[in-house]
Amino acid sequence: MNNEKILIVEDEKIIALDLQRRLERSGYRVCDLVADGAEAVEKARFHLPDIILMDIMLAGEMDGIEAAKIIKDDLKIPVIFLTAYADEKTLNRAKEAEPAGYILKPFKERDLCTTIDIAIYKGEIDKKLKKQERLFSAILHSANDGIIATDVNLNIQFMNPVAVDITGWPEEEAYSRPVSSVLPLVDARTNEDVLPTNLPAQSKPLFFSESLIKNRLNELIYVDGSITKINERENETEGYVIALRDITEFKRMSATIDYQASHDSLTGLSNREEFSYKLQELIRTIRDDVSHGMLSLDVDRFKVINETCGSMAGDELLRQVATMIQGLIQKTDVSARVGGDEFAVILRDCDIEDSLVVAKRLQEAVRAHKFIWQSSFFPITLSIGVVPIDSRSGDIREVLAAADDACYLSKEEGGDRINIFESSENKYQKRRGEMEWISKINSALQQNRLKLYFQPILPISALAGTGEKLEILIRLLAEDGTIVKPMDFIPAAERYNLMPAIDRWVVENTFREYRALLEEHSPLANMAFSLNLSGPSLLDESLATFIIMTIDNFQLSPEHFCLEVTETAAIQNLSYASRFMKRLKDRGFTFALDDFGSGFSSFNYLRNLPVDFLKIDGAFVQNIDESIVSYTMVESINSMGHVLGLKTIGEYVKNKSILEKLKVIGVDYAQGYEIAEPRPLRP
Repeated sequence: MNNEKILIVEDEKIIALDLQRRLERSGYRVCDLVADGAEAVEKARFHLPDIILMDIMLAGEMDGIEAAKIIKDDLKIPVIFLTAYADEKTLNRAKEAEPAGYILKPFKERDLCTTIDIAIYKGEIDKKLKKQERLFSAILHSANDGIIATDVNLNIQFMNPVAVDITGWPEEEAYSRPVSSVLPLVDARTNEDVLPTNLPAQSKPLFFSESLIKNRLNELIYVDGSITKINERENETEGYVIALRDITEFKRMSATIDYQASHDSLTGLSNREEFSYKLQELIRTIRDDVSHGMLSLDVDRFKVINETCGSMAGDELLRQVATMIQGLIQKTDVSARVGGDEFAVILRDCDIEDSLVVAKRLQEAVRAHKFIWQSSFFPITLSIGVVPIDSRSGDIREVLAAADDACYLSKEEGGDRINIFESSENKYQKRRGEMEWISKINSALQQNRLKLYFQPILPISALAGTGEKLEILIRLLAEDGTIVKPMDFIPAAERYNLMPAIDRWVVENTFREYRALLEEHSPLANMAFSLNLSGPSLLDESLATFIIMTIDNFQLSPEHFCLEVTETAAIQNLSYASRFMKRLKDRGFTFALDDFGSGFSSFNYLRNLPVDFLKIDGAFVQNIDESIVSYTMVESINSMGHVLGLKTIGEYVKNKSILEKLKVIGVDYAQGYEIAEPRPLRP
């Protein structure tokens, strides 16, 4: 006990005083004595006790059950009924109030104290679990735990209605049965029984997670929960309390979200990020006696089909190619769509000769396939690059660059070709020299040929509380004067670790341009500027110092600037990101977490990231007018963001329908072509 505050509601003064004396003797603190239901509600609002002991039959118009209902709905304070009535009608009415306990008079002091302790403990566990799972509360439609109390022999003594729903056993039938027969709880990962072997040795609760129950209705239910020992006296066990929370829908939604975040929505193959992760892991763990293969595949003449017949035909062609790839590789291999018409395959435990055999098989299958669209026949072929992966292959950047080179040369040679990468061959050396982006990007940095663009981020909610914002974007001015979009050079910059240098250029030049706009009294200077920082920049210990020194040099206020980092980069570098963000946050900068939603478990990390804004992943936003799943995801992220005190931003707003739905959901800001297209910061 921790000197818990208790409100006693009892219309018999003598009984109330005696109960107060006994509770205070047991170490509790009685904050007030109340005699009727209406006053009980009023005093509960005033004192906010930890728990309320409520008599059911009270003087006045409102009895204890009605008062308990109001307290439960408005204040969420647990109520234990103390009553002499056990008739079915009273019990059924009492259930509607969902009491934390129902104790019949006369009762033992120990039973009352035990019930109070269990109720308070359950409330504490609920608070902790609800904090972690509040995101999914709207989907699960339940934030209550199932509670099962047993004796020392693990025979069931009590089950609340939620436990009845989870197990499928009515309480009266489950009473005195072994808990293992009513609650066959197994660890979903190891398939080992959680009960009765795993029991707490001390009074502290023993937690379990992702456990599986096959209930009386043969339903499989995933649960999290805890087992707590009830101590009668020191080192003596009276029984156990098992708390259960149904996380089945949570697991289903998490699996769906994880799948969406790691797979290409069109083909069902892994996406670029997932493929890169698995390739990185393969390279990291490779042994000298093992070799693997990687294939880079490009669909020849895809653009002709896509432009001639339309995007629907192009999408169908990609789906058919993906199906053929999946059908011709092993289950242990990894296949991915890594670009518009580009695919990649990791062939595990496959030397270069066998990799070439697989490449030829894929090429022959696609060549023999007849792609027909609206009665027209189109021959299709593949250009393939083959790269061996062994202990001499280098890091992931070298492997990906080699695969790109080999595939590009197959394409350049007319398509329907297979090239095996060999770094010593002249054609690869020439390819590297011609296609190397590193020199172009460095040249653009040195010659100041990067250009700042911006796109407005406008408040769409009356509660947004701040003015307009804009996001700083970047373009590269080629030597011939043409504008190069980010999608053409940023991937190369990321691959060759040039993003930190680009980030520094953007920071310095954004501050410089803002100072100029401020002196010109430009309306843009009234908007908060958002700057993107890459994942590698979060690992740069000196970048925060550079940002602080630069903004001081231009004599600007950090409150005008928001720094955006992607959810993936922040989570993968959590300790660095937290330290980096806190330092700049202390100086007045705000932070936004970009592309949020690609990893919903990331809500667990928000407590360690001092962010102010959540930019909801555009993959969800751009479909909320067509997909109920996307709408629900955006709604859930927005709701959780607001619970955490964060502003939310919906990006990829491409039409009015999406904008209106964001307003209905209550998202704070919107960004996208429906708001405004990107344009130069200074013409």
